[in-house]
Amino acid sequence: MRNENEIWKIINSYPLVMYLIEEGEYKSNELYEKLQEIEKLVYPSRENDYVRVYSYLFCPVKVKKEIKYVPIVLIYLKCFDEYEIRILDKKIVIKKGESDELDKKVKSLVYRLYEFVKLQHDNPVLIDIELIDKHYATGWVKRKYVVKPEITKEEAREVWNAYKDNLKNTLPSEEITLRDYLEVTKIIYEALGLDTSADLKSLYLKYADGRDCGMMDLPLDDAKAFKEWLHTESNCGGHSFEITRGGLHTYGIHLYPPDERKRYIVSAGDYYVSYYKAVKELIKRKIPFIASDLKFTLKYLTGEVKLRVNELDNLFLWVSYYDVIRKDKIEWDEFREVEYRRGNSCRHLHA
Repeated sequence: MRNENEIWKIINSYPLVMYLIEEGEYKSNELYEKLQEIEKLVYPSRENDYVRVYSYLFCPVKVKKEIKYVPIVLIYLKCFDEYEIRILDKKIVIKKGESDELDKKVKSLVYRLYEFVKLQHDNPVLIDIELIDKHYATGWVKRKYVVKPEITKEEAREVWNAYKDNLKNTLPSEEITLRDYLEVTKIIYEALGLDTSADLKSLYLKYADGRDCGMMDLPLDDAKAFKEWLHTESNCGGHSFEITRGGLHTYGIHLYPPDERKRYIVSAGDYYVSYYKAVKELIKRKIPFIASDLKFTLKYLTGEVKLRVNELDNLFLWVSYYDVIRKDKIEWDEFREVEYRRGNSCRHLHA
């Protein structure tokens, strides 16, 4: 096995605190050429007409007096003649040219990466998941190993069975008035413990997203006017049916008017605890509705949903390694190191 002194020499020669590196674009012929040199030592993991992708390269770091490795993806963008360095979701772009100020951390990163790639090319060491800095590894973990579940599996079964039983209820017609809609909205506000002392329209304006596409201009008791608005103006690009306000990148609870099934439709957005409370209250009041996200919500609140570790998934459900309580329960992704150009296969891409 390689003498660790060589790796320590690389780490000490190029000081770097990995988490302090910020995203950005940098012009540097020096760093651009170093990344070119890396390309000469490794084969692309995949390549097409637009990019060459190298995953994974590894950068050595010091973690509690031990050597660990951070997985890095290097991408060459052919159309732009520039490189991207990816560290989880962080992106650093290196272009040709010279800038007035070159971030010292980025320079240390590129040099440390280059020197280690050279070592791996000449005298490789097997890097498995135990040698990866877990703050930069990715994987999956059940939510119950991150936080205490909000409900038990027995409670989840009871709510699910009550919901299925409630599905036998339907409205007399799919046509409703604005008052009908806002009365159900008020029930959800009550379930969430909000102050509901104001009139129906005021409650909506207080708690909903607010982009109502003109819904609040409708008369309360005119079913024909509501139907006409629903089929003409409700899709103006607003969030008419987002009855609880979300955040910058999140959505609140949505209450949709009945469709041909003669039931309201309620979706969770990104607020599963609130959604659970709303669903229970609607069941209690025997309101005909379809809970499109209930099965997932029950799985989420019992802790059985798997969360992405250290990176976002398509539902924005993720957790950092630091916050996982039962770290032994993480199912780590496999990291397959790039293939190195050795022997007669070693050639220059940019010759």
